[in-house]
Amino acid sequence: MRNRIRAGALEELTLAMQAALSVADVQSDYLETVSSVVDADAYGFSHFDTGSQRLTPLSVATRQAPHSLVTDYNELGADRDPILAAALTANAPLDSNRLMQGDAWREQSLCSVLNRHGLHHTMAVPLVGRDSKLLGALYLARSDDRSPFSPGDIAHMTRAKKHVELALDRSIRHESADQRASVLGWAMNQLDVATIVSATDGQTYFENHALQRLVRAYRGAASIVFELVSENLTLLRRGPQRVVIRASALADRNGPGAVESEADLQLTVKSVTPRPGKSVAVSFVFLQRQDLAAPVDHLPLSAREREIVAWVAEGLTNRQISELAFVSENTVRQHLKRVFRKLNVHSRAALVRAVWQGPDDLL
Repeated sequence: MRNRIRAGALEELTLAMQAALSVADVQSDYLETVSSVVDADAYGFSHFDTGSQRLTPLSVATRQAPHSLVTDYNELGADRDPILAAALTANAPLDSNRLMQGDAWREQSLCSVLNRHGLHHTMAVPLVGRDSKLLGALYLARSDDRSPFSPGDIAHMTRAKKHVELALDRSIRHESADQRASVLGWAMNQLDVATIVSATDGQTYFENHALQRLVRAYRGAASIVFELVSENLTLLRRGPQRVVIRASALADRNGPGAVESEADLQLTVKSVTPRPGKSVAVSFVFLQRQDLAAPVDHLPLSAREREIVAWVAEGLTNRQISELAFVSENTVRQHLKRVFRKLNVHSRAALVRAVWQGPDDLL
């Protein structure tokens, strides 16, 4: 009957760990369920800083333990806990009765700390992540007038350890990803260029403040921008190119101060993916006068040369251009040589810059 009760309790703990999302959730849910798995007078759960040379707790949660016990233990230092050290070496739960008994245990500083708070027997359970770093530790303690932890208790905590480790490792990675995303979002909001991060299937992940200011200032800008982004993403999914540029006229502006010339504005969206086949893309939105915006059609080039220049501006290689144009790579190189001479540029990077200049700057 006792084994069935403990099996049910372990299942409850396992489900709680699977549902926990944050480190705090893992700690609190574990402490709410562990007493049915192994009976003790006090429970603790430390989450360690893996970036520290010492075992520095980032957070400590307890149940039935005096608050001053945490303070005293931290003053002793987890590095000086012989039970935790031996448990970490074995990567398994270990209790004081199995490590040392009688006077040997009573002479330990840790035993003195526990005795001050009416406790004596203790068990430490190291929580090790997938990268073999110590993420945290579980502690259980009983008073001197109770029996030490049994082999059955060790076995139950061995099973519990696996589920708590997985939950803690997952929650740490989740919180770390959230922190990185928060920093990245902050950085992108410092940009003056309107920027959208999206999946190539069209799902929007992030829009920075510059984009939000642009669509508030210009009537109809939002629908034009997202139509252009959608068209770019479709092309990125289909073709070998990593960069796609599309543009559309902007008809009007909200609010006071609009002038007639603003009806000649153009929105240009440049979408970039790390490499063909990637599922994420970054799109940059530029607002320009139409007579100064990415004037491929205004370049003093033949139709075929303009086509090749547009592909170069999209980031395609000579080989990729040759496949799209159904010509040899050597023919592409010859076209580019003529383009370089006509535009007075000497590299592909200079050519792309020239594409984004006004036509007057090219003469």
